[in-house]
Amino acid sequence: MTEFPTPQELGNILIVDDKLENIRFLANFLSSQGYSIRKATNGKYALNAAKMLPPDLILLDINMPEMGGYEVCEHLKSDPQTREVPVIFLSAGNEVEDKLKAFQVGGVDYITKPFQLEEVLVRVKTQLNLKNLQQQLTLKNEELQGTIIGLEKAQTDLETSQNELLALIKSMNELIYVLDAQGRYLKIANTNTKLLSQPAEEILGQTIYDVLPEATAQLFLIEVREALARQETREVEYSFTLGQTKIEASASLSPISLNSVLCVVRDISDRKRREEALKLIVEGTASKTGQDFFQSCVQYLAEILGIRYALITECANVQKDRVRMLSFWKDQNFSEKLEYDLVGTPCNEVIAKGQYYYYPENITARFPERADLAALNVQSYAGIPLMNTTGEVIGHIAVLDTHPMIDDDTRKLVLKIFAARAGAELERKITDIALQQSQEQTEKLLLNILPKAIADRLKTDTSAIAEQFEEVTILFSDIVGFTPLSAKMQPPELVNLLNEIFSTFDTLSEKLGLEKIKTIGDAYMVVGGLPVKHPNSAEAIAQMALEMQSSIAQFQSHYGSTLQIRIGINTGPVVAGVIGVKKFSYDLWGDAVNVASRMESSGIPGKIQVTETVYERLKHQFHFEPRGLVEVKGRGEMMTYWLLGGWGG
Repeated sequence: MTEFPTPQELGNILIVDDKLENIRFLANFLSSQGYSIRKATNGKYALNAAKMLPPDLILLDINMPEMGGYEVCEHLKSDPQTREVPVIFLSAGNEVEDKLKAFQVGGVDYITKPFQLEEVLVRVKTQLNLKNLQQQLTLKNEELQGTIIGLEKAQTDLETSQNELLALIKSMNELIYVLDAQGRYLKIANTNTKLLSQPAEEILGQTIYDVLPEATAQLFLIEVREALARQETREVEYSFTLGQTKIEASASLSPISLNSVLCVVRDISDRKRREEALKLIVEGTASKTGQDFFQSCVQYLAEILGIRYALITECANVQKDRVRMLSFWKDQNFSEKLEYDLVGTPCNEVIAKGQYYYYPENITARFPERADLAALNVQSYAGIPLMNTTGEVIGHIAVLDTHPMIDDDTRKLVLKIFAARAGAELERKITDIALQQSQEQTEKLLLNILPKAIADRLKTDTSAIAEQFEEVTILFSDIVGFTPLSAKMQPPELVNLLNEIFSTFDTLSEKLGLEKIKTIGDAYMVVGGLPVKHPNSAEAIAQMALEMQSSIAQFQSHYGSTLQIRIGINTGPVVAGVIGVKKFSYDLWGDAVNVASRMESSGIPGKIQVTETVYERLKHQFHFEPRGLVEVKGRGEMMTYWLLGGWGG
């Protein structure tokens, strides 16, 4: 059985109207669609209800006694608790001035009475979807900020891990013996043969010159005599070779009499290798990021551990059953990077279980289906996962060799050091990609709202933006016949048609270097000459108007001759700026804007009416026909003209 969302899931809507029959009409319909409905019969009740429990959306009537819809909206937008609630105005008025004021006080949409319930539903859904998308974008940005903080913590944890490692390397097996001032072996306290170049019984009575290389013996004897002279402990590091193995050793020389010292010798071969790993990963890759870092990482690993192959990967899918190589060291060079499935590979254990895995020998027999292992003649393997700051596996490091690997804690520790740094770098890479995608999304959203020049300015300038432009050309248009057409079409078809028309207009404005300001219902406003000055803004606007007429003519063939456009144009000074704190809007103010609006509202469907200012500017480039004196609200009689076309076509 199909489950429908609860009213709380769809949204809570506050309907404000002084006419009970209007409220009942809308409330019954929206309730039937799954919305939770609250009602208010005047402006004061509406403000109290919205403040007590902010709704998800408000349907607000404009004409109400005592406190009208515009005043209610201004109060809502001035209150931090309710300023984010979207407001859709309901009004029987269809004047452009009414619509302009509705958007100026903070409304997001305007529905003219009488309206179709399906149209109301589509617009309600659209605004609630926009609100949800904005909330999701805010949450995503907060998550990304949390990731950045996590990366900083990972860097601190890495430094702590390095300090812990330095403490660990001090606990090793020791050789203890006694030397006199001439460097003669007087006594051997234990028989750690790994640190003796000869059997203990053969060494007793000999000097260090008989046991160690001359240069090492000379250094050793100097430190013995210095310890005896100062009666303080001295430290000396030296190396010697047992068979084909180089041993790094450290000796503490502590006086036990005026003529003898106690020597405590430690094998520091592992410590030296770890220090080398730390030095390489900290210093050798400190200034490297991205691909440079990953390549250096696998090369250093191969050199430190003396193995033939080393690789770093990142998880290539959400299921984590496929990885992508970031770098692959093979035969003393960087090899081709590739993706591979983890099933049937030793890497699968590392990624799936999130821990270090080690296969000392005969790995091709353990994974017989992996022809690539056989082709590389791989015999042994060790791998460790790369983790992000939340403990999630995001990739792995692995080393492989053509010889068996002896069980060695040093290898695991070296891999752990490299994995900590590589995991942080990989997480930084993933975060950078996510941040870039988020920034691109934000940039795209901002450019859909504001002109590019204004959007770029807002990134560095948080002060109010308002500019005076001495001469711009403004075009208002209104689609005539759209309302009757809406009665014959389903709401989605109606919205798609309007979107198709306005998208055509958007393409024209971009082609002509004009700036779209806004759409209000089926009205469209565009201006030339701002925010960047346009040398031929009037000509471009005139061309825009003519091409808008041609575009509507093409739509008429599909939707009937009743679909026409009425256009008005004026040139003059304006003030332009950004209004709003979070929901930015770039708008124009001034008498020139009002006159342009009057040119449209007092025009005739299918005609382009312009002021005398526009006519004087363009009479040598375009063909006009005088209309005569027209009564213009607020301005009295004005001489106007019909724009018919260009002289060249």
